[in-house]
Amino acid sequence: MQEISYRADNNVGHIKFPIHNGAMDLSHCRQLLQTIELAKADDACKVIILWGGPDFFSNGIDLNVVHLQYNASILAYKNLKALNKIVHAVLTTETKLVISALQGSASAGGVMLAIAADLRYARQNIVLNPSYANLGLCGSEYWSVLLPAIIGYGFTQKLLYEASPLSATEALSLGLIHQLIDSEPDAFKNNITAKAEYLAATNINARLAAKSVLNHQILAQMEAQVKLELEKMKDCCNHPEFESARTRFVEKNGQQQPLFLSAGSSNIRQENKRDGAQQDGDQQNNKQRDDHEPDNEPDDNT
Repeated sequence: MQEISYRADNNVGHIKFPIHNGAMDLSHCRQLLQTIELAKADDACKVIILWGGPDFFSNGIDLNVVHLQYNASILAYKNLKALNKIVHAVLTTETKLVISALQGSASAGGVMLAIAADLRYARQNIVLNPSYANLGLCGSEYWSVLLPAIIGYGFTQKLLYEASPLSATEALSLGLIHQLIDSEPDAFKNNITAKAEYLAATNINARLAAKSVLNHQILAQMEAQVKLELEKMKDCCNHPEFESARTRFVEKNGQQQPLFLSAGSSNIRQENKRDGAQQDGDQQNNKQRDDHEPDNEPDDNT
């Protein structure tokens, strides 16, 4: 496992999670949650920076690990709930400001983790893909609270239903990112660290009081909304769409169906035809396997 680390210096806590491809399995999620809680409990820390990794900030759950399991739907749901806890920990950080520093791109739950922070800075070359629809999921990690609060109901509809990625400039214009910093990695890190140290040393009590007022309405909605999100996500995890999208993602090296903006009627029909042929083949393979395998296969609730 890549190292998830915490270091405090000059009243700033630095949390790094350079996870391969930005995909977090259950163990990653649990370790990152523990690290965030450690930073929250550190009285000397006034500002927390979530650095992610140098290549990706976070891409949510690890679908490759999930896909290998006997009951992938159950593990996917557990993984999603673990990521929910991380976002909740960030949103409920009351005595510190939290900064997301996006050195690399983010998608799905990784975007929600980033925008749960109070301030969000990114390098110019990043891409955000907030929607889960291309993976056959409706989404969780408090998106139904965060996205409408930050970008409005109408833009939230567009992002979720069209499921197209956002450039850094588009993310900035919507308010998902607060500032783009055009610099090399080391200069980017120095810039963000300097900002955090200034905030930690200058009227931090007033800033935290303002945060408490600003976040009051969001925090009041969280419990009801996340319950609804998880109910719908559980349904999605057990739907054939998720299995199909997950298989396509894993077995075609991340290649998915055409994005909304480039999806014409002809290539949609071609995609549906390929999916239909694949399902027919899968059904035939399953029948052949059932004819040759014993019926006393052990249960696996992983």
